[in-house]
Amino acid sequence: MNRIILNATAIGSNPDGIGIYCRNIIEMISARKTSDKYFVYVNKDALEIMSYLTNIDHVVLKVTSRFFSPKYGFIGHLLRFLFSNYLSLVYPRTIIFNPSQLEASVNNKNQILMVHDLIPLLFNKDPILRHPRQFFYFKYILGTAIRRSAAVLAPSNHTMELIKKEFNPKPEKMFVIPNGIDKPKKIFDLKEKDNFILYVGRLSVTKNITALIDAYRKIADKVPHKLIIAGGGDNEFLIESDPGGVGRIEYLGYVSDSKIAFLFSKAAVFVFPSFYEGFGFPPLEAMSYGCPTIVSKVSSLPEVCGEASLYIDPYNSEDIAKVMYKLLSDNRLQNQLIKSGYDRVKNFTWERSAFGHLNVIDLIKSRRK
Repeated sequence: MNRIILNATAIGSNPDGIGIYCRNIIEMISARKTSDKYFVYVNKDALEIMSYLTNIDHVVLKVTSRFFSPKYGFIGHLLRFLFSNYLSLVYPRTIIFNPSQLEASVNNKNQILMVHDLIPLLFNKDPILRHPRQFFYFKYILGTAIRRSAAVLAPSNHTMELIKKEFNPKPEKMFVIPNGIDKPKKIFDLKEKDNFILYVGRLSVTKNITALIDAYRKIADKVPHKLIIAGGGDNEFLIESDPGGVGRIEYLGYVSDSKIAFLFSKAAVFVFPSFYEGFGFPPLEAMSYGCPTIVSKVSSLPEVCGEASLYIDPYNSEDIAKVMYKLLSDNRLQNQLIKSGYDRVKNFTWERSAFGHLNVIDLIKSRRK
């Protein structure tokens, strides 16, 4: 029997992005019948979400402090990083799966590490987007962890190529495993679309929501649609940068899964003007609910969205406005993107993603014999 540690401390009570990925992969991995013993570590903040693991015979659920939760910001990041390295010291011969680059163990030859993106390295010279503290971590600490890991995963070919270029790890331990998306929980009547443009995601500078607001204001006098912005984070910087004018903007903050389902089902169009994505969940989620999408033509988004989306230059609000108006004015194009979107999301399931993760775990086990 092999002891395998699954570090799920990155999941919070309201998971998004990495938390959603971690929650789904842990669930799928744990569901496989195996002679191995999985030790799954979660923080107290996510215990309600992950408590089902106590009913699985080959899983031992371990609970850490609630302060490991992502909602505690830098303190949470630091504690999870330290805890990951603590686990490596206590269990040096155990395979440990760390589902995020922020929880990388620096010196663990049995580590399986998922690297979602390298954003701090890409924007270090940008006065607005740069993050000096994370730059140091990604440049030096993460690079060491990657080179010493047993396996390094990435959710897209784009991200993998960046990892190879930046850190030059051994090719035989690099694996691209795309994420999945949650199956729609409820599809509302798609014939009754509402007059609103939708953004769903974190309210951070890298998501480029200010350009979306500016673009919306440029066309608000030509369309009856309002703009709805949903997602966790501080919206003050968005309100302050809003040029004002005609149109109506609503900020919903963090919304429940059922509310997101309603928004995706009813939105006339979903717009995702992000400067950078290592993968990009929201556009695929929108497609799964029959919502036509507009996304940035940068990073992994063309790879993930394929021909099922319209593309924009995230640095040009005029271009964003033009493409939004084009799609809102063309019912035939909307229906075409809806159909293409349904076909596109079939390529991204958590079952398929988990199968790739399990194959890597089995491969690392075989290499240790």
